[in-house]
Amino acid sequence: GPLLVSVDLRITTGEVTEQLGALFDPSALAMANLESGDAAAATDFKADADGFVRILLVNQRLTDHRLGALAQRLLELETYRMLALIALPEAQRLEPFVRHIEQELPDITRGIMEGQGAGSNQQLLDRLISLAAQLEASATSALYRFGASRAYHDIVRGRLEAINETPYPGYSTFSAFLSRRLSPAMRTCTTL
Repeated sequence: GPLLVSVDLRITTGEVTEQLGALFDPSALAMANLESGDAAAATDFKADADGFVRILLVNQRLTDHRLGALAQRLLELETYRMLALIALPEAQRLEPFVRHIEQELPDITRGIMEGQGAGSNQQLLDRLISLAAQLEASATSALYRFGASRAYHDIVRGRLEAINETPYPGYSTFSAFLSRRLSPAMRTCTTL
């Protein structure tokens, strides 16, 4: 099947800020203390030249078990973020069609209200039925994908809660970053 997610997860110890410049785009960097300050993580949520999204996880005081669980949550966060975004191209594809319906429907209803005879009404009714059929066909193909994206977005929010992040001074948290970047895409899908 198609490759959906590639992550370069680096787990290390030491000072997190020493390793940032070589790994991430500083203009898009998100970083947070995790697990009540027992770890920190950073990412820019951007694919590198090889197609990998890099995540740096710096262990301060976590046991191996807690570190493994945190690493899994970070990998799931990226995986479900990408799965949530799969619906965005479908929303972008459907947007011109929805705009066309929004422009066409008032003309049809206005024509029906003005009632210019049976022949005219039949033409308007035919246009309305055609629009309804096109809308139903488009909705049928997209509703499952949009519903799945909403579910994946909910999982992303759950993973953000599970990592128990607190701000790292001077940087956006993962939650704040995704609120600015992922949430608008999800709102576009929801609106459509």
